[in-house]
Amino acid sequence: MDTEERERDEPESSGVGGSAGTGRPDRTPKVTLRTILADGPVRTAMVGTFVAMLGFGMVGPVLPLFARSFGVGYGAVAVMISAYALTRLVLDVVAGPVVKRMGERASATTGVLVTGVAGGLTAAAPTFALAVVAWGAAGAGSALMFTAMYSYLLKVVPETRRARTFSVFWGSLSVSFIAGAPIGGALARIGLAVPLWAAAGMSVVAGWMFFRYLRNPPARTVVDARRGGGHPLREMLRMRAFRAVLFINLGLFWLFAAINTVVPLFAQRSLGLGTVGISAALTVFVLTELAVLYPAGIASDRFGRKWLLVIGLLGLAITTAALGLTSEAVAFAVLLGVGGIASGVAGVSPPAMLGDLTPEDRSAVSVAAYRFCGDLGYVVGPLLAGITAQFVGFAAAFVVAALPTFLSVLFLLSVPETRKRPPETAPPAAEHPASPLSASEHPVTPAIPP
Repeated sequence: MDTEERERDEPESSGVGGSAGTGRPDRTPKVTLRTILADGPVRTAMVGTFVAMLGFGMVGPVLPLFARSFGVGYGAVAVMISAYALTRLVLDVVAGPVVKRMGERASATTGVLVTGVAGGLTAAAPTFALAVVAWGAAGAGSALMFTAMYSYLLKVVPETRRARTFSVFWGSLSVSFIAGAPIGGALARIGLAVPLWAAAGMSVVAGWMFFRYLRNPPARTVVDARRGGGHPLREMLRMRAFRAVLFINLGLFWLFAAINTVVPLFAQRSLGLGTVGISAALTVFVLTELAVLYPAGIASDRFGRKWLLVIGLLGLAITTAALGLTSEAVAFAVLLGVGGIASGVAGVSPPAMLGDLTPEDRSAVSVAAYRFCGDLGYVVGPLLAGITAQFVGFAAAFVVAALPTFLSVLFLLSVPETRKRPPETAPPAAEHPASPLSASEHPVTPAIPP
């Protein structure tokens, strides 16, 4: 069964639009940032996740120092940090079925509370071994929470603004993580365990928000009779476009994790930068990425996913590979800035593309596979890049970091555009009572107080 038969048939909210891949924008009502944030279900997911990630941002810069406070070496520190990612990777496999059985509301609430409790146990751990086990359990909660959030957003966000919504979602996560770092640094002056306690408290607040305000989307009443009766994931993997989006996510997380690992080492050893200079260079990447996320979301929703992804992924791969050839700090920062722009262009379309391809009743399974591939890249990417830097050199390490993203461009070229649009003669959405963009797809969710 080909891709066209398996894609969701989601008409535009206005019922008129151009053809996918023609480069012609559809004539839908204007969607603004205010429109997205005014959507109660979306705002609920965004605010709750922002609060949880603000706590994680407090812990990130302090966690290595907390681990060292047990008197362990640098290798043991890496083990503790990796425990979170490895547990999340393993739990991604089962998170999809769990979310499908429990529902997004219960899964998100449970996941964030598990993360909070595990963070508190990490802070209170009397030994390093117990701290590692507790921090690994926090990764399990993260896997469940984010699988639930992705599944929820894929269900409640109309296709016409899916990429823009994910651009705002990811931008809010970046802001929360950045804002949490200085707060965590200030709290660490009181004690290295204090940021962990604070993050645990933030997780409890986020759990209360999810429990109080999140509502499970109603089940779709229209069933696609063409769908096969096999295992949901195997059915999805038959689509070339779905396999492509999984590989794209693996490559992006591979690249980002490798950059976070190799850039500080290269900047220190080859460019002579200190901690302030390294932080400033990485901040350039983050700020330029944030600047283009929402415009890239607009372009993805209006013109399609494929070619925007090709441009962004290719630019990101080239700039990353070129980082190892720089010999001046200014050129290095400029390349990081260009890479941040390319990252923003490429980053919003993969989750939107996933939503284009995924039937609602398979959202949890698809999201679990998508997150598993991303987390796999996040674990393997920095490991291979670090080994390459040690034995071959930094120039080769940056090429290793960029290689999966470059290969994903080649994979994507053979994939059809996934952003579907109705024909010009389609009647208004009001004449389609079964439209997935109808009111039944947007359950009434109490607004979270500002």
